[in-house]
Amino acid sequence: MEESGASGNGRGRNKRFWTAEEDTVLVSALLELATDPHWKCDNGFRNGYMVCLEEIIGKALPRSGLKATPHIDSRLKTLVSKFRAIAQMLSTSGFMWDDDKKMISVDRSVYDEYCKTHTTCKNLYGVAFPHFHELMTIYGKDYATGKPAEGFVDAVNNMEKTAPVQVTLDSSDEEIDISDMNVHLSTMAKVMSRADEREQESAEKSEKVIEELLSFNLEGITPSQVFEVADILTSQPNKLMIFNKCPSSLKAAFVKNLIGENNKRSD
Repeated sequence: MEESGASGNGRGRNKRFWTAEEDTVLVSALLELATDPHWKCDNGFRNGYMVCLEEIIGKALPRSGLKATPHIDSRLKTLVSKFRAIAQMLSTSGFMWDDDKKMISVDRSVYDEYCKTHTTCKNLYGVAFPHFHELMTIYGKDYATGKPAEGFVDAVNNMEKTAPVQVTLDSSDEEIDISDMNVHLSTMAKVMSRADEREQESAEKSEKVIEELLSFNLEGITPSQVFEVADILTSQPNKLMIFNKCPSSLKAAFVKNLIGENNKRSD
């Protein structure tokens, strides 16, 4: 069991120990609401969803006595806080997700050093968090971090900010300053080279994703939907991270869920 704080009069009041079963029911209920457009919106959940969670949990665990306030609200804050911290760490080099143990995998020294500047990530080393994938499905778009690749235009803009180039004309003979021109051409060549490398990496990533999607037994999925999913995965780093870290047995279900979300947005 795990203790979860809750609001109340005085420090420590309304503390409650949550069982693994109660956590599972809570996350399952939240996932149910997350797939219902009546409750899920672009900015999170609509007003009243906590009461709905209380009703769902009450039916599944009638003797739990869990209420929207203070119990469910407090527990969700705790779970989401841990999820955000884990998602943040997984976007950092050196951190991996151990799907068997349901916890982060990293050298202890690396973790301790990281926590010196990221205090919200403390107390998570060696601690299982079994609902990471579900919360990623629910909150991934809002909380997972991912830095988009720098485009060619942005690269040029950054180049102009960090390495301004001056092409001058000599007042006597109006000849171009060859030194400045060489700097300009050299910088442009580097920018174009980086853009080409990113384009190649993107193409290789798309090809790899498509090959993996085609290797699944996706019954009822058309080829055009496969390409739609590939486009979603390569353009949204957080979803690609989930796909890559999902066990093979769950990837087909994840793909079908992406198609369902895409169809809802198209309607």
